[in-house]
Amino acid sequence: MFVVVVVLLALGAVLEAWALLELGWRRALDLTDAPPDPAMPRLVFGGPFRVVRHPQSLGLLLIVVGTALAVRTAGMWLVAVLAAAFVIAMAVRHDRELARDHGEAYARYRRQVPLLLPLRR
Repeated sequence: MFVVVVVLLALGAVLEAWALLELGWRRALDLTDAPPDPAMPRLVFGGPFRVVRHPQSLGLLLIVVGTALAVRTAGMWLVAVLAAAFVIAMAVRHDRELARDHGEAYARYRRQVPLLLPLRR
């Protein structure tokens, strides 16, 4: 079980950091929609965003599950389930906003890249 916990926590942390590097810290923290460099595109399709549309949400879900497996109490599992529901709801909401704001470019991206689970269609 220890190995599973470490792998989940590490994968979650790597996804979070990788997404932060791709977005820039201000966008990663949702402080702005603007790219760090005006020459960069507003939408990011590289890095972890090639695999899932919301890698930060997936990273957080992996960390929450890893923590719940490590702690193994009913209370922690309740917190994990509630946190996971919130993270998924926020990813879906953000996805709708991006689709509304970016039109066809984001629609094409949605057809090619899954929301949270990196499973090929």
